[in-house]
Amino acid sequence: MMKKLIAEFYGTFILLFVGVGSIVYGLASNLLGVAVAFGMGVAIAIFSLGHISGAHFNPAVSLGMLIAKRLSVKEFFGYVVAQIFGGILAVLVFLITKPIDAFVTLGENGFALPTTVWIVLLFETILTFILVFTILTTSKKANLESFMALIVGVTLIGLILVGGPVSGASLNPVRSLAPALFAGSDALAQVWVYLVAPLLGGALAGMIHRFKEV
Repeated sequence: MMKKLIAEFYGTFILLFVGVGSIVYGLASNLLGVAVAFGMGVAIAIFSLGHISGAHFNPAVSLGMLIAKRLSVKEFFGYVVAQIFGGILAVLVFLITKPIDAFVTLGENGFALPTTVWIVLLFETILTFILVFTILTTSKKANLESFMALIVGVTLIGLILVGGPVSGASLNPVRSLAPALFAGSDALAQVWVYLVAPLLGGALAGMIHRFKEV
């Protein structure tokens, strides 16, 4: 169990360090660059740690696995805590480097009119559902096991390219929570949307996957 928690901690750190780091250090206005960075970040984490913990690195994925009966309640809470601390550590590294010229933002998610909270809720739920359902279905196929890093990485890139202009394409509560904790103000006021919607999408994916398997 401890090895799994360390893997989830470090894997989430990698995901945020590479993905959110691309925003922090200058790619904030380059959606394609950010999408590729997140895809590469999750691929690196899966390649190096997937065999240990199953490579969730996202509470929404862990919730989907829990509902699909592929993760115990004890593992779920342990995974989520490890993921949160891994994400926070990545943001702390960004804060240490804040004085350098390349630093742009903490990569926090947010939205403004004409985008409404309901649009963000809808998009984040749909995007996360697609991500988690893809992971749930493909990870059960032994012949795809060696391709999981590529499958998840490409899926994440595509979803960020679609959802980025609308909701910011978080798809991961930790990805939004960790920067918001230190960015404050508007980011903290809106972060609940980026917690609720991905968890809802992950839960729906878990329920439908479980129903499909019955």
